[in-house]
Amino acid sequence: MSPQGFHKAVKRPEVRDYVQKVQLEFIASVEGEKSIYKARAYEVGMDLMLNSKSETVRARMVEFFAGDGKASPVSVHVDARHGAGYEYVRPDQQVVEIQPGKRVAQQELGSDTAKNCTPPIEGD
Repeated sequence: MSPQGFHKAVKRPEVRDYVQKVQLEFIASVEGEKSIYKARAYEVGMDLMLNSKSETVRARMVEFFAGDGKASPVSVHVDARHGAGYEYVRPDQQVVEIQPGKRVAQQELGSDTAKNCTPPIEGD
């Protein structure tokens, strides 16, 4: 189907009604499954609390049930001291790498760039 045909079909009221019906059915099925999985999670949690050999696991399950099923927040540590890694550059962006200790004289930059640059500091 061409993009124009798809766009035209989506504008029709019966197609919009059908899409809305399918979306509502999907949401209802997800909500139904969610309650089943939640009940199973409570069963597993209760089993862990009663039968686990680890004191830590039992304590976490007690905290879980005491909080009405709300888990304690997860703490995440990110070491931001390392600058290495992947950085996405959008096609409309320009990448500029600044390297300390390198100076370029205005004459070397060219006439257009030299107009937009500040003059070099004397004595460097």
